[in-house]
Amino acid sequence: MDHFISLFDEFLIKAITLTENILAVDLVSEAQIESFTSNRERLLLVMDQISRQIDWGQVPPEHRQDLDRRIEYIKKLDEKLVVKLQEYQAEVRQEIERTVRSRDNIKGYNLSDVK
Repeated sequence: MDHFISLFDEFLIKAITLTENILAVDLVSEAQIESFTSNRERLLLVMDQISRQIDWGQVPPEHRQDLDRRIEYIKKLDEKLVVKLQEYQAEVRQEIERTVRSRDNIKGYNLSDVK
């Protein structure tokens, strides 16, 4: 049982580290976001499987509180992450709109009229 608790604790720390790292960098590519989200999804799935193996009634209350604090911290990081991803989405949307407008402006330019 202690093995699963320590594994769960270790994966909580990895989830915190992974999320803090992505919050610390500028999102510059879709590949970077895809890599982060797929890695994080796998990490959370493993954590879910480990948590199902733990008899939470056997975990000392102090240790359970510590784990709960880490989980709450991850939730706060998730809120910040959602805001950051929404900002990135807005930037990408603006870039697409500028590109479409530029393309439309170029379409309207008729080179056959130039002498």
